[in-house]
Parts: sequence; structure tokens; C-alpha cells
Amino acid sequence: MSELVIACPTCAQKYRVSASRVGHRAQCKKCGQKFRIQKDQPIDDDTILGWVMEENTPDNSVLGGTSIFNGAPSSAEPHKRPTLSHWSPRTAPDQSRVKFLGADDNGAQFEFPAHEMRYPDIRSSFPFQCVHCRTSGDLTVHLLIWGDKLPRHDAFHIHELRTKAHGRLDQMLRAHKNRWFDQLEPMLVLPPPFCNPFPFFVCHKCESVGEVQTKVVNREGHDFCRISIPDVDIAKAFFANNGGKGAPGYGKLAETSMRQHDDKWRRLASPVRSRIAHWYKPREGEHFLAYFRDTDFSRSETGSAGLVVTDRRLIYKKYSTLRQFDINEGGQLDIKADRRDAVVRIIQKGQREATLKSNPVAASHLAKALAKISHPWKVKVATQPNNNA
Repeated sequence: MSELVIACPTCAQKYRVSASRVGHRAQCKKCGQKFRIQKDQPIDDDTILGWVMEENTPDNSVLGGTSIFNGAPSSAEPHKRPTLSHWSPRTAPDQSRVKFLGADDNGAQFEFPAHEMRYPDIRSSFPFQCVHCRTSGDLTVHLLIWGDKLPRHDAFHIHELRTKAHGRLDQMLRAHKNRWFDQLEPMLVLPPPFCNPFPFFVCHKCESVGEVQTKVVNREGHDFCRISIPDVDIAKAFFANNGGKGAPGYGKLAETSMRQHDDKWRRLASPVRSRIAHWYKPREGEHFLAYFRDTDFSRSETGSAGLVVTDRRLIYKKYSTLRQFDINEGGQLDIKADRRDAVVRIIQKGQREATLKSNPVAASHLAKALAKISHPWKVKVATQPNNNA
């Protein structure tokens, strides 16, 4: 059976897949980006295809063909850490134990009586995925903090409490297997039952703060816990693990999830969207197409700089520089690359040029994105030997 080597359009992680997978959707195991597998290679075979097929780059090793699809891990990954499928949340009840309050493009909201916090059922129901980017690798354990119940003299510690990691999930599973949840310590700064640990998970590239919001409301002398989960896929799994699959709101969650999958902006991790929003403001009727990060910045800073592509503009940000290029005016991309790095110069008449540090695969996707817009943009590609050769 013929195979292809493809690359994630966001982080450039490479995978070997069967040619029969062309046209199927996949999800990168490294960064969580979802994308459609394509057979055609952007720019030309002698440049970009050569970079993608190079398998000796330490940072972009080719993984087994099944690693980007849901299902069992590939036998081609003997070094992979113990799979999270060895443990799953407790069996979901027949009736929903959380109340679905509503869902929109900003996420989903749920509520349940505070006394349910005494039991582990609800508290062990977050899926084993990063709440930001939905990746399932390199997860750290964080706990929900019910800020409304923090004593006044401890309230100034709330940022520290929200960012504190309580261990690595894979290590806890390896050491304690099905009893990993029992190893979590209560949050003693909170009164019962809010002190009981309620874990969620964050990968090493994302931040723990701001994604899952909590609130305690009191009605007729009884406390109720509210949870707001912006990522609807995570919310859908949380609801399903709490018996929500048969509830009317589950269908609405599924519809909202489908809309998010078709929205390229929403497919970016929440912290990345938040950083980009500081320098990219969409115009009325403008459609976001893609974001390309600048590799001069660390992955934890993704969104702080880079290039946004819309159907009207290229918006470039690096340090204090912010430049915009009109798509309709056309221009030129000059790409100089070796097997690991690429430098992209954006040139347009009457504008100061901009330089984006990238990688060869991302540079090829940028060139392809501009080619699809069908405006007069020229692409020049020059390769050079690897400096480490």
C-alpha cells in the first residue's frame, strides 16, 4: 500500500500515512491542530516536497501512520508513554448529573448542586485532553478553584492556585494506575465540599489560567456550582461522561462543535487566540484564513508575533512592528530555506517589507494559502545547505 509523508500546517510535525487517507481529517498529536490530509504539495517538488520528505531532522521526526487518528496507538511507536486509554472515567450514569445551561460560540455552561462535590463521579469527568488545544500528550494535572469560596485573606493567592500543577498525568497513571485520582490532595484553603480536588488537564505548551471558569451561586440557601468550558469538544466529552448524551442539550453542543470545526479562528488554541487578538482586529465582513507563528519566539509565546492571513489582508507583527499588506494589491514572497528553517520576506510596492522566521513546511502552506486567493502574488524559493551538515 502506498504511503505519503505529510506535515501538520501549524507545528510542522511530520507523519507517514496511507495514501487512502487523502481527504480525511486528522489531528496532530503534537499541537492538537486539526487539518485535512492532502496529496498535493505546495510550491514545487524540488523544494518543499524535499524538505517534507527529509526524515533526519531531530525536531520533525516522522511518526507512525495511525498516530494522528483516533484509535489504538500504532505499533510503530514502541517508545510512546503508557496510553491514556488504559483508564477512562467512571461509567456515565443513565441520567445527567449536571444541568446544561447553554452553548454558543464562546463555549458551554453547566451547573450542579455543590453537595455533589463530596463524590468523585463529577470530579473525575474531564476528558484526558488539554482544555486549550485538545491534545492528549504531555498533560499536567490542574485543579478547579472556586474563587467565590476563597477566604478573603487567601484571595490574593488565587493566581498561584490556578496556575499550580499537581503532577504529570502519565506519571500518575504509571505509578497508581486506576487509583491515580485518589492521590490528589484536597485544596485546604477552601471549605468543604469545595476543597475536594476537581482535576482538568493542560499540555506543556498551553497555560492553565482562564480556560475553565467557575462560579458558585446561592439559591434559597443552597449552593450551586457553575462551570464554563470554552472548548465545546471538551464540554461535549465532559457532558457525556456525566450522563448527558441523552439530554436535549447534547445535540446543541454537537452542532456548536461542528461550527467551531469549520471556523479556522476557533480552531486555534484559546491562549493563542487571546495573544493574537492584542494585535489583530478583524474588519467587518473579513474572514480569517490562517495564522503563522514566528519561530524567533518560543512555543509558549505563540500568538505574540507572526502573520495573520485573511481574505483581505496580511497582518504582520513582531516586537513593536505592526504592518499590513492588502491582498488585492499583490506582491511577492521570497522564501530562503534549508531543511530546518525558512525565512519569508513579504514584499509589496509602496510598503516596507516584513520578514517572518518560520520552518519550510509552514512557509509552503503560506505560499499555498496566497495561491488559493488567486491574487497576483509571486513566490520565489531558494534552498541552501543545512548549516549543521
